[in-house]
Amino acid sequence: MKLIITAAVLLLATVASIVYRVKQRSPDDTGHRIRSDLVAGGLMFAFIAPAIGGIAVTLVLSAISQTPRNLMIMVFGLPWFYLFGVIPALLCGVVAGALRPVQSTWAALGKIALVGLVFGMGSFLPFSGRDAAVGDVVFPFFVGGLPGMLSGFLCAYWFYGKPGSVRPASADASQVA
Repeated sequence: MKLIITAAVLLLATVASIVYRVKQRSPDDTGHRIRSDLVAGGLMFAFIAPAIGGIAVTLVLSAISQTPRNLMIMVFGLPWFYLFGVIPALLCGVVAGALRPVQSTWAALGKIALVGLVFGMGSFLPFSGRDAAVGDVVFPFFVGGLPGMLSGFLCAYWFYGKPGSVRPASADASQVA
């Protein structure tokens, strides 16, 4: 039941961001531009973010355990990173495409990093435990939330451009990203 509720909340947040973009469109936003931003953000995050998050988790675990042999998890764990991370990364990318600003700012990058944190935690929350205790949130926070925040920030930086850069007025996202 927790899995269905979590999936519904994540999908609702994604749909709400799309509705916000359609209702609050800028003068140069056409339907094609909005669709292009949504698809480009979703695909870019889905292909790149799980690998970034998985590598971050592996590096932290190897540093904590002080065992360099754990670094082989990066190679053998790559399919597992995508198995658990592709759906929240795809949804985070769609939100990043829906909330794509005209001019990139650090605040916009921070918002997508927070979306990555929430979506990463949300993907692991159903597997944490049956009780609603604070201790049940530690595992999803460290395994899903922090890697989701890091990969969300890095992918948003690549997708939006460095802070201060302005989105081209006439190009769609596939020509820019």
